[in-house]
Amino acid sequence: MKDINPGIFKKYDIRGKAEGENAVITKKVARLVGRAFGTYAQRVDEKKVVVVGRDNRTSSYDLSAAAIEGVSASGCRVIDIDLVSTPVLYWNAIHHNAAGLMITGSHLAPDQNGFKLSIGGRSLYGEQLGIIRIIIERDQFAVGDGAVEVDQSGAYSKYVGDLAGRIKMERPLKVVIDAGNGTGGLFAPTLFKRWGHEVVECLFCQPDGTFPNHHPDPQDAANLRALSEKVRELGADVGIAFDGDADRMGVVDEQGQPIVADRVLALLARDMLKRKPGAAVVADVLSSQVLFDEVAKAGGQPVMWISGHSLIKAKMAEIGAPLGGEMSGHIFLGEDYFGFDDGYFAAGRLLQLLAGSSEPLSKLNASIPTLFSTPEYRPHCPDEAKETVIAGVKAALAGKGEIVDVDGIRIKFANGWGLLRASNTEPVLSLRFEGSTEADATAYRDMFFEALKAFPQVEFK
Repeated sequence: MKDINPGIFKKYDIRGKAEGENAVITKKVARLVGRAFGTYAQRVDEKKVVVVGRDNRTSSYDLSAAAIEGVSASGCRVIDIDLVSTPVLYWNAIHHNAAGLMITGSHLAPDQNGFKLSIGGRSLYGEQLGIIRIIIERDQFAVGDGAVEVDQSGAYSKYVGDLAGRIKMERPLKVVIDAGNGTGGLFAPTLFKRWGHEVVECLFCQPDGTFPNHHPDPQDAANLRALSEKVRELGADVGIAFDGDADRMGVVDEQGQPIVADRVLALLARDMLKRKPGAAVVADVLSSQVLFDEVAKAGGQPVMWISGHSLIKAKMAEIGAPLGGEMSGHIFLGEDYFGFDDGYFAAGRLLQLLAGSSEPLSKLNASIPTLFSTPEYRPHCPDEAKETVIAGVKAALAGKGEIVDVDGIRIKFANGWGLLRASNTEPVLSLRFEGSTEADATAYRDMFFEALKAFPQVEFK
């Protein structure tokens, strides 16, 4: 391949090591990706404008400059919105009727980086990223000299102004923010104040691409400790954390207790279904059965779908669902919005729900049933063996329960469920189990583990 490692092309994005020895995301690679994406945007989607943004990682500035050179060399006009969060990039791509290229490592380690590609708010994935790779491999670039326009102030003010006007709050709340030294500190405090809330503290709001305080991943409870302590200390109503590029958010209640993403989605679904009775809610196969049951109980249509933010968004667009989400913390909002994953707007909807309730967040969360969940198990399995293993386990467990096979196999039992699916990014399988009791969940886990013993290529550490 022409000066590029094929391993950087993942299912949902392009990413890899960007600093130090053996870096695979380099300025040369950024230039090639930019030029190939500009070519793709023109030939496939007839877009001649590409909005480019970047996060605050130490490698992002240079990678952004190189990507802009590549996009311009394809003949596309570039609108450079500079340092922003990923949802701001999507928003601007939609409003410019353009393609979008975001340089971001999201929640990954500081030495990692990559590219999220979109047409408007629709993310490229799978075969679409494969076309980008083929354009580079075959040197099939479009040729031109597109202008480069810098538009920083408009990207900030228009986005914040739009979101501020979309949500009305019944009362002010006391909120603590944890931006994790990512881009969240640039937008969240301003937005929350515009919505009428008191930001009593903003932890780690200064962007720092080395992430000196904690990893920018709000779905790991260890990264929420400082937020939990500060919420309790200051008597706040809620704590909101963001990942590095703020397309995901995490939540702690007024007692400092984290609330996992599918339970946040259940609360948002209940609220949304009051306004849109009968609407569909899409969630990934890793989500709790409680979520799907709560959607049905509230009069909605629960739709279980394949894990991955691009795939959930595509399914929502296909069936016209106004809400979706996944266990990783991506929440997709189509009610009075554009259907993409925006951590700020998702936080705004949760704050709106809480501001309209007489009960604290802990009580709202307690109103959702709780099942016992195991951790996620990730045994090693060669990529070429994954399909055979999953098919074999499906055959071994046939008749044990109701099987859903949209993404691996998820079997619904009398008192819970078990899931076996293939990781899209690593040579591992993913297993998760849930039951009415710990004994139920453990029994379902043991059933799957027993079936996996027939496959020596699967290795548990």
